[in-house]
Amino acid sequence: MPRRKTTFVQGHYYHINNRGANRNNIFFSKENYLYCLRLMKKYLGDNCIAVIAYCLMPNHYYLLLRPDGDISLSDAVGGLFKAYVMAMNNQTGHSGTLFEGRFQDVHVDNDGYLLHLCRYIYANPVKAGLVLDPKDWVYSNYLEWVGERQGTLVDMDFVADLRQGLS
Repeated sequence: MPRRKTTFVQGHYYHINNRGANRNNIFFSKENYLYCLRLMKKYLGDNCIAVIAYCLMPNHYYLLLRPDGDISLSDAVGGLFKAYVMAMNNQTGHSGTLFEGRFQDVHVDNDGYLLHLCRYIYANPVKAGLVLDPKDWVYSNYLEWVGERQGTLVDMDFVADLRQGLS
């Protein structure tokens, strides 16, 4: 595959997403979602990549990330989903790709767009008809944002700063 055109810069925000090949599911059970979340802690959290927002959907995912460390965002996200694909292929007896291709990335360069993306990410399960309220979709960090869960996959300093700025 050709080299990625984006140069990821420390301290900047990036909207990362991908979907299943042929729009097929990438998560097949509750355990798959939980395994992916454990991989996110390992590949993102352990490499100083701040997770601002995430939502894992049956056939796609959305991440809003900020690299703060020395590891390449591309390497961390690529490693995360390479490990996930290998596990899913092993689980299902499938071989080959699970995703449409490389993950998509968009540099988020203003605060208004940043806030819009957070709302967009959390609204996805509602728009897809999976739940009536974002609080009901447990495979996102929305509950951390609203203070109803104490998860570790969220930059709570970012959330607190945003809340302070909105009040």
